[in-house]
Amino acid sequence: MPRIFNTIRQRLLKENRFTRYLVYAVGEIVLVVIGILIALQVNTWNLARQDRKMEAKYLAGLKADLQVDLVNLEVFIADRNSKAASAMLLLKLQDPITLVEVQVMDSLIWRVFAWRKFVPSTKTMDELIGSGNLSLIKNDSIKATMLDVAQKYSDIAVYIEHMRREYDHYLYDRSAAMREMMPFTDLDRWVTTDSLVKDVIANERRAAILRDQCHALLQDLTFRNGLKLAAMNNHLMQRRSTRTFKEVEHLIVLIDKDLNEH
Repeated sequence: MPRIFNTIRQRLLKENRFTRYLVYAVGEIVLVVIGILIALQVNTWNLARQDRKMEAKYLAGLKADLQVDLVNLEVFIADRNSKAASAMLLLKLQDPITLVEVQVMDSLIWRVFAWRKFVPSTKTMDELIGSGNLSLIKNDSIKATMLDVAQKYSDIAVYIEHMRREYDHYLYDRSAAMREMMPFTDLDRWVTTDSLVKDVIANERRAAILRDQCHALLQDLTFRNGLKLAAMNNHLMQRRSTRTFKEVEHLIVLIDKDLNEH
């Protein structure tokens, strides 16, 4: 049967040139369409390859930034722990009697007072979000976690500024008004030789003044309230930062997995 149909088709093609031309024309159109579709597919593959290359570049940059953040967060968390513990020790501290005890109190105060901020490395993250290239990141888990980390960074910054205002009012201002600053530092030698030297106090009268200042500061209600806020808020900041640390670690794992799979 197929043989009969083929014979009939061949005869029709020989007898009808228009039909033969039409068949050839349709065939050429089909070939052109196929060629266009192939070209479009190749172009799509090329664009996808370029997008993936750019995505991998962003992910590598993001990972590098996050690794820096992990180091800084670790230091920041340790500092907040130290501040909370030092504030609690000051709240429990008895009036110092000896110069050694005055020095211990001075050391604790500066451990609470020393101010350290956490400044995240968000160059790649900011570029991704600000440039509109976030769509290049195809992994939804990476995008969601990255945005969550960005929000946590913002929350830490807001919390730090809130704490700084409390420090200024309850701790810095009160201490500056009631207590000599850096009583055990030879300021003259520090300024002239750029070397920090502890000053040996031999004058009992000056030692007595320092003891009185310590007593007044430890009894000051505003200062004590500031220490309570410092202990509580630094503890909360440590917990918040620890959660952020874990989230950053998780994001790095997701990025590594994505980069290794492609």
